[in-house]
Amino acid sequence: MDSLTPTFTLPDLERMFSVLPDGGTNPHYEAARREARHWISHYNRLAFGPMMTAFLENCEFELSSSYTYPQLDKEGLRATMDWVNILWYVDEVTDTETGENAGITAEVVCRALQESDYDDGTTLCHLIADFRDNHLSRAGPETARRFLDHCKQTFSAFSKEAELRERSEVLSIRDYLTLRKETSGVRTCFDLSECLMGVDLPEAIYNMDSFRKGYEASMDLVCLANDLYSYNMEQSKGHSGANAMTVVMKAKMIGLQEASDYIGNLCENLLSEFQGSQREMEALAREAGEDEADILRDAIRVLEAYGHWVRGNVEWSFETERYFGKENKNIRQSLRVTLLPTNSVSRSLDE
Repeated sequence: MDSLTPTFTLPDLERMFSVLPDGGTNPHYEAARREARHWISHYNRLAFGPMMTAFLENCEFELSSSYTYPQLDKEGLRATMDWVNILWYVDEVTDTETGENAGITAEVVCRALQESDYDDGTTLCHLIADFRDNHLSRAGPETARRFLDHCKQTFSAFSKEAELRERSEVLSIRDYLTLRKETSGVRTCFDLSECLMGVDLPEAIYNMDSFRKGYEASMDLVCLANDLYSYNMEQSKGHSGANAMTVVMKAKMIGLQEASDYIGNLCENLLSEFQGSQREMEALAREAGEDEADILRDAIRVLEAYGHWVRGNVEWSFETERYFGKENKNIRQSLRVTLLPTNSVSRSLDE
């Protein structure tokens, strides 16, 4: 290896997050994966060329659901696999679009989720409508409302991200983290955790400081882990502006390794905040009356599900070629990332 090739060391998030319960993988993974892979492959072949389709299959997005939703039944796990495949599908599409075109994509997704008679004839519309008809009936009224609202936020944020990319604009740390929680789609994934466990929390729970702290911290942890792991891939495609590493380097005027260390320290603080939220909710449940305690215990279960997402997301990231390619096992051991040349990777959707 050339001694001048830029490298950096990742924070050891697996060790850091080992304090969270280890849910393992979902026992229904193989059966649900077969169904989910068959379903998404049909749409991938209609929208993408053979190279892009093969790349998406090698990413093993279904496996991410097995790690992040270990508690769900087979039907629930299948629903999450379909949704995660949709998020990555739309992510790849909007990565190649202008802000205006990404806005059109967002409108198609949101209308297809909400309007049963909407059909613009596109593969994307049919994909989303299929998911809606297959899975959304399990959501309670509160969770369904949140899920649809969060979908609007997520897919609108894809358009915003595309606009920033067009302008080569890098946000402040605060503004970036706010946007990142939306572009990640993690809010919608958390909504699925809740509804597919048979929970339908009232909005009052989300307005409680004790719950909200854990909710926001766990989302940030998922987003920051993804940014750390995806930085090399993103910068190799020329998309590094929408990544916490770039944002921190610019805001703090520091180098690559210092930015990685900064984000690692931020993750430690966020993990403490998440665990503090869990303790506060448990204390409130012990002191509450019977009816209120039942709701609070459901909220505690939901926070635990978020913890599965935080830990499982990191474990999946090293089990797939999504971020590190064939070097994923070696990087898991060494935590050392060697940067690819900037703008050296280009994947056309129709190749």
